[in-house]
Amino acid sequence: MTSSPTTDPAPARHPVSAAGALRRRVHDPDGISGSQKLMILVLSMTLFGVADIVADMLPSFSVGPLELEVAYFAFIPVVLAALLTPLWVALGVAIGEAVIADLLLGSFGGFGELEGFLQLFIGTYVAGCLVKDPRKVQQLFAAALALVAIDKVSSAVIDVAKVAVGVDPEELEDQGGTLLAVVVAEGFELLMALLITGVVFGGLAAAWLAPRLHGKIEPLMGLRPRDPQNPPRLVGPWGLSFWWVAILGILTAALIGVLSQWEEFVGREEAVTTAGSFDTELTDTYGDNVVWIAALVGLVVGLAVVLALVAVVRRRRDARTDAAARSGSTRQDEDR
Repeated sequence: MTSSPTTDPAPARHPVSAAGALRRRVHDPDGISGSQKLMILVLSMTLFGVADIVADMLPSFSVGPLELEVAYFAFIPVVLAALLTPLWVALGVAIGEAVIADLLLGSFGGFGELEGFLQLFIGTYVAGCLVKDPRKVQQLFAAALALVAIDKVSSAVIDVAKVAVGVDPEELEDQGGTLLAVVVAEGFELLMALLITGVVFGGLAAAWLAPRLHGKIEPLMGLRPRDPQNPPRLVGPWGLSFWWVAILGILTAALIGVLSQWEEFVGREEAVTTAGSFDTELTDTYGDNVVWIAALVGLVVGLAVVLALVAVVRRRRDARTDAAARSGSTRQDEDR
């Protein structure tokens, strides 16, 4: 998938041929270097992975049939995707949720984690492309609600599909034994997720944070602030429509979710969706304090990697500037 160029801060000094422009569009659609892509990936992966651990530690409350909880801090992917390249932010956020958070706690769900990965990746990418100007509060709110809606609606559809095909009888029994009751319950959960995760921990926080970070975090990575006249576009790979890719991704997530529930329902010992899974039981062994230690270690290591990459990008940029200055000085001497 591609998005419009948001960087490189140094304008080209020489005209680019049509063939060169075509190669750039095909091979580097984001217009950023490999170091910058890795920097965005690691930053979003670290921040959301650590935040996901903290969100899991927050208490949840039940009010009648409704459960009030924070699914995740939606403002983190929204702000990052609004300021930086949405594609690489989405990839980092999805990895942070599906892999990093679990690995820091010594566990991993295996192939089945791809379900949540696809949902969060698509939601974050759409949210980032919806924000044309990170200073616009309405766009940030729309992005936060779109992220949570895509993620949670797809989750609700998958849960209903599990009941519909008969592989989740416990959920059916808990909701009164009818498919309609399951749909209503999923609808209420979606509404609560939009209000708590989407509005309170998404739109409100993003609306306060993104305008204050706009123009400050991008230069650190050698990026230009987002141009409202040239925002990222929802484009799929190889020229395909993004929405076809998104539908395929959600269907894949649904198949994985149903397969996982079916394997649990029939009691398969060697399940496909748990391939590669492991659990070191760190929390059971060392208590809840290990969660905070893991989060702190992950944050420190991730930010250290980002700072190292920032130094590399700055060094390369300074080297290009010095080389251009020397070249200009040499040409002036020759003209004399």
